[in-house]
Amino acid sequence: MFEDLWNHRLANAAAQSQMLKSELAKTERQVEQLLDRILDAETATVVRAYEVRIRKLEEQKAALAEKITNCGRLLRSFDESLRTSLDFLSNPWKLWTSERLEDKRAVLKLTFGDRLAYVRNEGFRTPKLSLPFKVLADLSVGKSKMARPERFELPTSGFVGRRSIQLNYGRLFCESAT
Repeated sequence: MFEDLWNHRLANAAAQSQMLKSELAKTERQVEQLLDRILDAETATVVRAYEVRIRKLEEQKAALAEKITNCGRLLRSFDESLRTSLDFLSNPWKLWTSERLEDKRAVLKLTFGDRLAYVRNEGFRTPKLSLPFKVLADLSVGKSKMARPERFELPTSGFVGRRSIQLNYGRLFCESAT
């Protein structure tokens, strides 16, 4: 399931990269058109307006080029990312005891769904946990129940067969219904 989500996001990143490339090509065409118009322009004010517009488009091109280089670039492999996530879920205290302030902030962001609420003279309020920790808390509290001892099917009355089957101490005996 996680790998499917990972692959879906990779495909979305590739589509995003293609969209950015087409937008970059469109911006380059606009710059070329404005350059052609500058050659035909006769007044200095029009030329300056075209130059300002070209400068803005060049900045936009640079931003698009940077987005294209960063889009879809993997920082880590799927296996490494999943392993890191599962390591954190198994022991968040290990990251909390790190000397780095960024690690402690990451633990707070990953563990709690919202900011921690604090009331003066009372202390911290009950925090809202993030989804993985809610699931883990439900599993550890034991909210799951065993299946009921009866059959899962609805009971049927009036079913009469020629033979009845009786389970006795793990043995199966058949008795005549007559």
